[in-house]
Amino acid sequence: MSLFLWILQIVLALLFMGIGGQRLTRSARQLRRLPWTDGYPPAAIRALGAVEIVAGLSLLIPGLLGWSPLLTPAAAAGLVLLMALAVAMHLRRGQRQAAVLPAILLVMAAIVVWGRLTQLH
Repeated sequence: MSLFLWILQIVLALLFMGIGGQRLTRSARQLRRLPWTDGYPPAAIRALGAVEIVAGLSLLIPGLLGWSPLLTPAAAAGLVLLMALAVAMHLRRGQRQAAVLPAILLVMAAIVVWGRLTQLH
């Protein structure tokens, strides 16, 4: 189970750091081209990117450095919340297909939360 959780954490971390990095480095014009960004200022999208990078790192660093074992499930729980909000936003805008990836990431992060908390007992 631990190997499976590590693989899941690495995949999630790479995805979130990649997506977050794109949100931080794209120009404002490139960010406005994304359909879900209507109504959101570029600064908010960049802040979201920074949060995603920190969350991605937080899935890996505590376990790699032997820090508090609660930090990894806490980071994953934050991603569950973030992805739940993303799914809700896409569904509210009628973007059903765009809600699929955040829903999958939500489930993956929830598995990390459950698995890491289960290992603490």
